[in-house]
Amino acid sequence: MNIDQKLEQLKQVQQVEAPHFLLTRIRQRIDNIHHAEAPLKWRWAFVSVGVLLLVLNLSIFLKVNKDRKQQPGIESYINAMNLSTSNDIYHE
Repeated sequence: MNIDQKLEQLKQVQQVEAPHFLLTRIRQRIDNIHHAEAPLKWRWAFVSVGVLLLVLNLSIFLKVNKDRKQQPGIESYINAMNLSTSNDIYHE
């Protein structure tokens, strides 16, 4: 079957009549979804995960700052290995 025959078949497609109450049922379902609230368990889970992530981030941040004061920085390692600290590709 070539492309012209397929296009001719598409021209024969006609619009289907939908029941009158279909649109109102669809709108009612959409409205019910928008007005639904999250269950209390989900809210508490969301809040607890948020607090847990905040505490985890703060502890990591404080540990990194504490380690920076005790250990030499990455710059000293770079200088000890004679690595370049610039982003020049051709070292001009």
